[in-house]
Amino acid sequence: MSRVKFVKNNMVVFAGVAGALLIAAGIIAWLMFGGMGPMEVVMDNGVKAKFAATLKNTEISREKDGKVIWHFNVDEVVSDQVSNKTILHGIKGKVYRDDGSYFDVVAKNGEMVTGKQDFMVRDQVSAVLSSDKSKLTADKVTWEDKKRRVTATGNVQLWKDDWYARGDKAVTTGSFKKIRLIGHAYVERR
Repeated sequence: MSRVKFVKNNMVVFAGVAGALLIAAGIIAWLMFGGMGPMEVVMDNGVKAKFAATLKNTEISREKDGKVIWHFNVDEVVSDQVSNKTILHGIKGKVYRDDGSYFDVVAKNGEMVTGKQDFMVRDQVSAVLSSDKSKLTADKVTWEDKKRRVTATGNVQLWKDDWYARGDKAVTTGSFKKIRLIGHAYVERR
């Protein structure tokens, strides 16, 4: 009789362990596949946050006076608290102009300084203007928000209407009307 009782106690222990494993598996599944959907974090209007995070498949944008200034879909966003920068990987998006047109922007990488509205994209950068299909390619492009200045560096190439230009560096405004080429500048009408 004591042997049967021993088997029953093992069965109870086994059932308890099996139940705990099922509960643990359920919690792990909930953490991996459940929970909340995407969250929007607004860093304006006095909101302050310090976090170190890596986000996948994220949308980031900037609005001013109710208008979207730029909007990017990013494969990966890394918050680097040491350098006070946000690192971007796999960038596709739009930079909007005052006249309603926009640049379609693609780049492998980029970054933004925390607290500033400037950004930089690099590595196979391409920007195409929606209104006339003007195109800019470069190794790196920076956008200075306050000055509305765009600076492209490294293997810069520009196509606008029937003009083609290339150089080491190009500086223009968001209007893309006047462009200053610096270093090994070449311009031709096609």
